[in-house]
Amino acid sequence: MTTASFSSLDFSLDADPELLAHVNPANWINPKPQSAYDLVVIGGGAAGLVSAAGAAGLGARVALVERNRLGGDCLNTGCVPSKALAAFARSAAGNTAADRLESARLHLRHKRLEISVHDKTERWNALGIDLFFGQASFANPKTITVEGISLPFKRAALCSGASPALPSIAGLAECSPLTTDTFFDLNRLPVSLVIVGAGPVGVELAQSLARLGCAVTLVERGPSILAREDASAAQLVGQTLQADGVSLCTQSTLQRVEKTSSGIQVHLLQQGTQATHTLEAEAILVATGRAPNTAGLHLERAGIELNGLFPQVDPFLRTTNPCVYAAGDVIGPPYLTHRSGAHAAALIQNALFAHPLGFGKSNTHTLVIPRCLHTDPAIAQVGLTEQEATLQGIPHEVLHIPASSSDRIQLEEECGWLKLILAKGTDKLLGATVVSKHAGELIFPAVEMLQKGRGLKCLFGLILPYPTRMEIWNRAALTWRARRFAESSFTQRLVRLLTGFEKKPTR
Repeated sequence: MTTASFSSLDFSLDADPELLAHVNPANWINPKPQSAYDLVVIGGGAAGLVSAAGAAGLGARVALVERNRLGGDCLNTGCVPSKALAAFARSAAGNTAADRLESARLHLRHKRLEISVHDKTERWNALGIDLFFGQASFANPKTITVEGISLPFKRAALCSGASPALPSIAGLAECSPLTTDTFFDLNRLPVSLVIVGAGPVGVELAQSLARLGCAVTLVERGPSILAREDASAAQLVGQTLQADGVSLCTQSTLQRVEKTSSGIQVHLLQQGTQATHTLEAEAILVATGRAPNTAGLHLERAGIELNGLFPQVDPFLRTTNPCVYAAGDVIGPPYLTHRSGAHAAALIQNALFAHPLGFGKSNTHTLVIPRCLHTDPAIAQVGLTEQEATLQGIPHEVLHIPASSSDRIQLEEECGWLKLILAKGTDKLLGATVVSKHAGELIFPAVEMLQKGRGLKCLFGLILPYPTRMEIWNRAALTWRARRFAESSFTQRLVRLLTGFEKKPTR
């Protein structure tokens, strides 16, 4: 494998032809349109594909329009390649960083190709969906056009997603900054990289690349990484990043970026001290935010108004055009694939089946949506964090259960915990944070409780196999009950009365 002696000049995009054959075939011919469609879907990402498949499965006449690749961000530039990269990084071996990075690049492309079979064009044809490739545009409130073809509709679903947004920094555009839209299609991965933005995207990539031997500097203008997450969890991940070799520059603002013969120079201003310093690397990747994909859609022709940058929707995902609904990333954060899927289910119900007077509608404001940061350790969160409960003035108490409460977690992990935010004086759950390698799986009981309005009492008597990680939830319920018992003299007297036990004096 010849991977050494790279220079910044040989960075280029190298789209996988096998992948494109699945999700954007070069020889595709758009079908002859039907006279009218029950649903026209714009966007072939998570929200659009689920909307189209669900509606077609119920017998609706459906057209799906995609301007680029089927599968959207999740398959092509997000969840699938980034998690494949992280999985490889956990066990990577090689003589040099360049060797490991090249092996990782090939691995993530292989895994992305494997998973792309779920989104390939043949599947949608088999479902009876008319699939069109090209730029969609509203001609009027009831018609969408693509490549000169008119698609009249009874209902439309705007699921066009979002894309990385670049900040206005002097010299940045001239340095060909990477984003997640381009990073996973590079013909090689950089051996040194400055990542701007310490949210989930930046942090996940920083850890994976550092473990592969890339020299990574993570720049964040705020005082800490992962500002939205539980503070103690974010602090632990930050310590792990540094142990993995990531250099953290918090409270740092980009002043300008310059291209050099070997890569780029990034000039930073340290907030507070106003000190300046310069970073050098092969490339810069920007992960500071996203903007909706609405350019070229001519939403104004359909009477669709915006709320800031995003299409305005009500709790039932209906835009200001009563025949057009919007779902997923195009309507704003959080940018989560499972949120887009949940939106699609609500969209199908509301657009095609809800009663005109409102009966049977699905209110997306009531959805309980967890999130998971796929670092090592991972952070999973649902509901309120401790900081959010405090800022909102909600009376609450915190139940902190260390990972050592589960023998299985203690056997396999060095750190972690379960933190529960409870309504003060009750077992009612307001939010939960799990820190563990398997946090995404361990968050499920909290999602169930919040969805159904239950508390920790629902776990009493639940028998789980030993030794499993999920036992930490048994420990949480027992800890809460012990705390209530210790705080209530009445309960203690009642137990003694019923059992005949007398509390022995301590010596």
